[in-house]
Amino acid sequence: MEQHFIDPSRPIAAPSSGFSRTAWAVCLVVAFAAVSGGIIVLDSAAPADFPSGTVVSIENGLTLDQTAGLLAAKGIIRSAFLYKVYSVFLEGGTTGVKTGDYLFDAPQSALRVAYRTARGLEGFPTVKVTIPEGSDSTDMAGVISKAIPGFDAAGWKKLAAPEEGYLFPDTYLWAVNIKPDQAVADMRGVFDTKIRSIGNDLSAFGKPLKDVVAMASIIEKEATSSADRRIVAGILWKRLSIGMALQVDPPFYYFLDKRPDQLTLDDLKIESPYNLYLHTGLPPTPIDSPGLDAIIDTIHSSTTTPYWFYLSGKDGSMHYATDLDGHNANKAKYLN
Repeated sequence: MEQHFIDPSRPIAAPSSGFSRTAWAVCLVVAFAAVSGGIIVLDSAAPADFPSGTVVSIENGLTLDQTAGLLAAKGIIRSAFLYKVYSVFLEGGTTGVKTGDYLFDAPQSALRVAYRTARGLEGFPTVKVTIPEGSDSTDMAGVISKAIPGFDAAGWKKLAAPEEGYLFPDTYLWAVNIKPDQAVADMRGVFDTKIRSIGNDLSAFGKPLKDVVAMASIIEKEATSSADRRIVAGILWKRLSIGMALQVDPPFYYFLDKRPDQLTLDDLKIESPYNLYLHTGLPPTPIDSPGLDAIIDTIHSSTTTPYWFYLSGKDGSMHYATDLDGHNANKAKYLN
């Protein structure tokens, strides 16, 4: 019989268990990743008791840490830490968030919340608000308030009054939580863009923008067609050039808050810088926000016509005269 001897200096191999150490390590890593991933997914998900319909105000100056704490306290996110990680990633390494009022009307993940606050997506529904040409700031407050109940009309008037004439009449798409300062900024921004588009014409005309806008605000109320606006503007520019009072009614509608049919002869005697029967020159401010067409017609006015007087007759047409006698004749014929 053959005998086998064991070398006592040779280590005895452990029985194989089926897995190498490398395999065990891989398994541990996978298990750890799975558990970690599960925790991240769980903590990223919306809280079970998400407070749908909540509005959270992120005020100016609030840090990312403070914002995360606020959102967590309101029950919008589970993990303030994950929200901050997502925010830093979405902001390209910065830690800023956009200020504003955020409506959380349905459960959403921490990643979605971070995306919204990083991009300023407040989540409120929007409405179209159309501001007619020739509206003044008080008119605008009424239009906006009708379209957006709860709009801060008083705050609007305070901010819009100093911008009278420079808030461009147009159709705006605004969130229902629009603040007066944002609405004013939007409208002034559109005005500035429109004016830049006719910058060459303005420069060639040679009059200050404030004078052009003030005159255009009158023209907007005095005539409707481009041809008539240009003739009327020419008449009024000529009156200014010789120091003659403009003698126009629209400023009374503005400072007395009256309709044309409510104006009386006694109103024409009221002492006011807007009374352009008593005072020469333009009104101290525009009396409304003219449209771009009115501004262009004011610039391209017909100053070469022989007319010095005009009126809008009951027949719906404009009637012109070269002198006061002709104007009085037109009044007798077309206003009675």
